[in-house]
Amino acid sequence: MIEMLTENLNLAVVAVTGVFLVATIVGGLLIRALAPFISRFFKANVPSDAELAKVQALVNTKAAPKVRKPLTPTAEPLVIAGVGFVVFLALSFVFLRPPVVLEAAEAEPAQPAKAALPAKGDFEQIVAELPPGDSAKGAQLFTSQGCIGCHSQEKDKRLVGPTFYGLNTRAGQRTPPETAKAYLYESIVAPNDYVVESYQPNLMPQIFSTTLDPQQMADILAWIEATHNETD
Repeated sequence: MIEMLTENLNLAVVAVTGVFLVATIVGGLLIRALAPFISRFFKANVPSDAELAKVQALVNTKAAPKVRKPLTPTAEPLVIAGVGFVVFLALSFVFLRPPVVLEAAEAEPAQPAKAALPAKGDFEQIVAELPPGDSAKGAQLFTSQGCIGCHSQEKDKRLVGPTFYGLNTRAGQRTPPETAKAYLYESIVAPNDYVVESYQPNLMPQIFSTTLDPQQMADILAWIEATHNETD
């Protein structure tokens, strides 16, 4: 997509440059052709040096008359053409600037993609390689990731999924010798691999291996391990 935009931008710049050059040449020729007429107009309507000197003397009798270098018939059209060319050039840059298609893309660098969590493999090894977890952030993720809508934290209170009350203790007993941490990881990234009795498959979203990063997973597991053990 970026390459297509770049190619279109290059074509636009070439087209605008061609139009600008042609318009500049045509404008220069037109100004050169009109210069004699403009010159005669000013000669017929602009006061002569003698008349300007008289007016200046009336305004300020002490001021010395300014000496003007007269334009020769040959130089006068060239001066007018030069001024016209400069004006035309300035207007061309104002109205014929090519659009900057990639300005927004270059202004803000692309954000790196979130690392996906493995949904298959040796889960004991995978959880062993997770970074240290933050229990407080795990509690926040329980709400922000929508877990709170399907899981209660009260004993024997069942919503869509099982309660988190005593979850860490039960997790260590589900698939021995698998540890609670590995079982919980698998239950989050691949919930249909082991479905607890009395529950139906596909109740748990199958998206968390891509929406969570390793640090978030570590935080959630640390929170469950620290706060959801059987107390009675």
